[in-house]
Amino acid sequence: MSSALVFVMIPSLSLIYSGLGNRSFALTLFRLPMVTAAFVGLQWALWGYAVTFTDAALPSNWWGGESRAAGLKDVLGRPVGTGDGPGGPLIPELVYALYEGMFASFTAALVCGGTMHRARPRRFIVFITLWSLLVYDPVARWSWSSKGWSKQVLGTLDFAGGTPVHVVSGTTVAAFAVFCSIEARGSLYVFSVDAVKRVGRRIKHFWHGVWTVLRTAVLLCTCGRVDMPKAPTPRPPASNQKSFPYNVNYVVLGTALLWFGWAGFNGGSALAANLRAVSAWASTHVAACAGGVTGMLWVWLMKQFPDAEVAEGAEPPDEAERSRAQASQAFDRLSVCFFCDGAISGLVAITPAAGYVPVWSAAVFGIVGALFVNILKKETELFLRHDPLQVFAVHAGGGAIGMALTGLLADVQLADVFAGMGYTFFMTLGILYLMKLVVYLCGASPWSHTAVYDDENRLEDEFQATIQQQWGGDLDAEGRPLIRLVPPPEPGQPHLEGPPQPNLEMDALMPQGLPLSPPRSATPGSQVAPHV
Repeated sequence: MSSALVFVMIPSLSLIYSGLGNRSFALTLFRLPMVTAAFVGLQWALWGYAVTFTDAALPSNWWGGESRAAGLKDVLGRPVGTGDGPGGPLIPELVYALYEGMFASFTAALVCGGTMHRARPRRFIVFITLWSLLVYDPVARWSWSSKGWSKQVLGTLDFAGGTPVHVVSGTTVAAFAVFCSIEARGSLYVFSVDAVKRVGRRIKHFWHGVWTVLRTAVLLCTCGRVDMPKAPTPRPPASNQKSFPYNVNYVVLGTALLWFGWAGFNGGSALAANLRAVSAWASTHVAACAGGVTGMLWVWLMKQFPDAEVAEGAEPPDEAERSRAQASQAFDRLSVCFFCDGAISGLVAITPAAGYVPVWSAAVFGIVGALFVNILKKETELFLRHDPLQVFAVHAGGGAIGMALTGLLADVQLADVFAGMGYTFFMTLGILYLMKLVVYLCGASPWSHTAVYDDENRLEDEFQATIQQQWGGDLDAEGRPLIRLVPPPEPGQPHLEGPPQPNLEMDALMPQGLPLSPPRSATPGSQVAPHV
C-alpha cells in the first residue's frame, strides 16, 4: 500500500511542474516525470537495489553488489523490517525492494523540474539513468543501509529521505542550472544532415580542425552540400516580467495528490504497521498544514510593503503604469500557489524527522521550513536563473533545514547534508560534462536547449501536440486578454511575431462574442471577451 501511495506522487509531480511551468514547455513537464520513473525503475530492478542495500564483495560503505539481488532474482526469502522484538523481521525483502524503488523513481522525477527549456528529453533520460547509479544509489546507501558510512560513522537520523531524496534532487537541479549557465557562454556545435553550423567562439585546435574537415567531407558525400558557418544568433535578453503559472488547477490537484501520497512516503518508512507509522503520518499532515498556512501568510505580508520607492527626483509612474503594475501583482497577492508551495515545503522539512519527533513539534518543522524556503528562493533566484521552478530552494533547502532540526542543529546531521550536497553537485557536473564530451566527439547537436534558438529566438517543445493551446496570464503587456489557440507552424516555416493572429476557423465554432484570440487590429486598452 505504501509503495502504491509513493507511486501516486510521481504523476502529482507532472501536474505540479506542468502547472507552474511555462506554457511552451507544459507538455514536456507533464510527460517527463513518468518516463523518467520508468527508466529509473528498470535500473533499480536490474542493479540499483543490489548496489544500494546488499553487501559488497569487498568491504565498502559506498557500493553493494551481491549477485543474488541483481535483477531481483533472489529477494523473496529474506524478510526485513522492524517487528515487536529487537530487529525482528516483518516484511518480505521483495516488498522492501519495491518500496525503495519507488523512492528512487520519485527522486529522479523531482529532477525533471530543472529541465524546463534547458535539456532535450532524450538526453535527459540518458543522464538520469547514469545519475541514479552514480549519485542516488551511493547516497541512499550511506544514509539508509546498515553498511553505510553515515549510518555507521556519524549515526545520522534520516527517517524518510531528507538527504537522499530532497537534498540530492535539489542539489542536482542546482548543478544542472550551473552547467547550463556555463554552457550558454561556451561553444556549441549543431550537426544536421544538411549543414554544420558553428555557434559560439572559435576553438583554435589542430585536432578539432582535422575533425571538422572529416565531417565536411562526409557531408559532401552524403548530402551533396555544406552550408557555411553562420554568425550565432544573439541570445534574447531575459525578461524582467514574472511568468504566470500555466494552470493553477493542475498545481492544486498535484499538491493534493502529493500530500496524499506522502502518507506512504513517511508512514511506510516505519516498515511496520505500528504506532511509529501512525505518528509519522500525523506529523507529516500537521507539518504540511502549518507550512501551507505560513507560506500563504508570509507572501501576503511581504506584498503589503512596496518593493521599491520612487527615487528622489524621479517622476512618479502615471496612472496607466500603476494600473498595469497592480494587475500584474494581483495574482501574487491572491494565488493559492503560495499555499501549495508552503505545504510542499512543510512536507519536505518533516521528512527526515517524521518518525522521530512528537506530533506537536511537527508544526515547528512546517513553519520554519516554509519561512526558510521562501527566504532562500528570494536569495537564489539571481544566481540560479536556470532553475525557474526553484526546485533547489524547495527541496534542497527544505531537506537541509529538516535535517538540521531533526538533531537540533547537531553536527552529524549537518555533516551528512553537506556531504550529500558536495558529492551530488560535483558528480552531477562530471556526468554532464562527460556527456557533453561524448556529444561533441560524435558531432551531434548541443546537449541542452540553453543557447540554441531558431530564427525567431524561440525554443521548441519536442512533445508538441497537433493543436497546442497556449495561454499566459490574464493580460498581455498592453492590458488585453491573452487567450488563443495556436496551431504549430509548418515544417520550415518561422513562428509569427507580433500580436497573436486570430484563428478564424476556430472562432467560428465559438458562441457569438467569445473569440478565441484578440484581433490583430485591437487597440491598446480595448477589451475582448475572455474565454469562459
